[in-house]
Amino acid sequence: MEYNAVWLCLIFVPFLDLLSILTMRCIVSWLRFQSTSSSLVSVLIALPLRLLYRANSESLSASPEYDPRASPLFFFSSVVHRSKMSAEIEESRTRRSSIERSLRLVKKAFLNISVEPIIFFVYIGWVFGNTLQSPGLYRRICETYYGDDPKVHCRHLTTHFVEDKVQIHSAEWSLYSAICYLTPAVFADTILGAYGDKYGRQVNILIGIAGIAFSEFGFMLTISQAAHTPYWTVLLFGLTTGATGYIALVPVSCNAYLADITTDSDLLTIKSSMLIVAQQLASIIGGAVAAALSGMNIPLAVDVEIALYVVAFVYTLWRIPQRPGYMEQTRKIRGNTLTSIKSSRSDVTKFFSEIWQLLKEGFVTYTRKRVGHRRAFMFITAIVLMLTYTTAVETRTSPVMNTYVFRRTSEQALAWTSRDIGYWNASGFFCLIVGTVGGIFVFKKIFRFRETTLILIALVSSSIRTVVIAFATKGWHMYAANVCGLFSGLVQPAVVSFITQLVPYEETGRAFSLFGIGGDLAFIISNLVYSNVYRGTVAWMPGFLFLFIGLLQLLAGLAMLWVHFCSAAEGVGRIDQSLNGPRDIQRAISTLAEEHDENSSQMAIFTTGERKISKKKSTALNIYDHALERRLQKQNSAGFWESLTDVRRDRNGSFY
Repeated sequence: MEYNAVWLCLIFVPFLDLLSILTMRCIVSWLRFQSTSSSLVSVLIALPLRLLYRANSESLSASPEYDPRASPLFFFSSVVHRSKMSAEIEESRTRRSSIERSLRLVKKAFLNISVEPIIFFVYIGWVFGNTLQSPGLYRRICETYYGDDPKVHCRHLTTHFVEDKVQIHSAEWSLYSAICYLTPAVFADTILGAYGDKYGRQVNILIGIAGIAFSEFGFMLTISQAAHTPYWTVLLFGLTTGATGYIALVPVSCNAYLADITTDSDLLTIKSSMLIVAQQLASIIGGAVAAALSGMNIPLAVDVEIALYVVAFVYTLWRIPQRPGYMEQTRKIRGNTLTSIKSSRSDVTKFFSEIWQLLKEGFVTYTRKRVGHRRAFMFITAIVLMLTYTTAVETRTSPVMNTYVFRRTSEQALAWTSRDIGYWNASGFFCLIVGTVGGIFVFKKIFRFRETTLILIALVSSSIRTVVIAFATKGWHMYAANVCGLFSGLVQPAVVSFITQLVPYEETGRAFSLFGIGGDLAFIISNLVYSNVYRGTVAWMPGFLFLFIGLLQLLAGLAMLWVHFCSAAEGVGRIDQSLNGPRDIQRAISTLAEEHDENSSQMAIFTTGERKISKKKSTALNIYDHALERRLQKQNSAGFWESLTDVRRDRNGSFY
């Protein structure tokens, strides 16, 4: 019987080999398509085949004519094993190619440096000058009110009552200065931003640098013993500086320039990150150098600061061209080529009408009715961004912060100097850059946290930092506060990423267009509130302001916690996986108005409920999204915070 089985096997080997080859080709093709589950499926197929092969080989091992390698079962198991190895090799090659592409992008970003040196020189000079000027401005405010009193020594206050009054006046002048330069900055940022979109960014960067340098002359005239002008001259310089957009215009214009010259989104992300790193690194160096040179004469320090601005100004003239961005050039090419002679008055009118239209579109982007709670999500995240941004400035480089650490008459006062502020700010910016870069890598790349989770982590980190500052009585308490705020810088990248998940691709620019104006208004409101809170509480608890800021961030965290759970229930930010399934009519209709290749169209039509998002996003709103928006606007009659429709079944909605 054993010999008969052997001969029977040998007779049907060619037929079985042919059948096994055809079968295994189908299996290998299916395994390569299903790359995510190929390892598990290969094990499930190979294991029973190997067991069956071993059982047959044991029964046929007595036959000398039988060769085990000629068995179709052996062929089955070996091919499955080879397919598993090939899938692993292909996956390894994919990872290696992704890493190589990232390295190429980083190398390309470093070889094509454009606006990064501008930010570097501007922020080194700004942090350096402000750190050394802060004690002089505080002393000048004291001299304004107590300069004629022989019992008061403004360079070294010893009377607790007098110091409280000086602290109150310092908070008042801080509020006046903020109103003077931020009020015109609201209009300047809008007008100059629209001008840069239309004609180029070089002029905007030059205007911003010139405005910062001009403001330093006002401080130098007030602080210097030679001129010794009244403190209100700082307000006049502030009004002029605000009309140039002040320091906020420089990083905004630099970011916009990067977007103008970079079409690859991955490369743009790397360049934007490099710009943030350059800004934080410059702040670290500026604070550390100011601390090391704390004995430098203030007019000389202002000269060094202005020299750094001149370097940035000359570099901008040499390196940054004045021409519109890629999108503006495309719009002009696609527009009507027939032109007519118009007066300059009509051109100015058209320019301001375009600005009004942009503001109107940005406002409509935030107020229009959307699926689920997405409109509320946008408002809450924007408020959180403004709150954390003003908190970062208020607790690092603001005059109120300097006033708080300069206190020396109370028992628990810090009694700091410009040297202490310089080193503390340098350590704070160092913690911020390490926490932001490391936090994004750990929380986003390794743990795969959602954007709302990153925002919550940043709010908790920033709140703990402000509370520690409120109760700080020793120098090391302040440094511990910087460590507690390690992840407070995660808010900005997380909010930007989260906003892109809430609005269509066509509305992302309009959603971000109001951030600059909102930031200026937020600074005016925060200075108005924070200055009055500090004035009212400095006599009985100087750190109450920072406790108040921590409470505001806690309330924002509770609102963000609601956004976190509600957005997860509505499917915001869900990562879809492509599967091989039946035709999807909804997805097929959505692709009619899009330009796509053959592979993307096949994946769009032959999918199931889990759909893969195309890597190449269309710049036009597709037919399905148009129909969905019309349907939602007709049937939406709910309140602001109520859900418009249950989107948990299908986040993209349905016609039926």
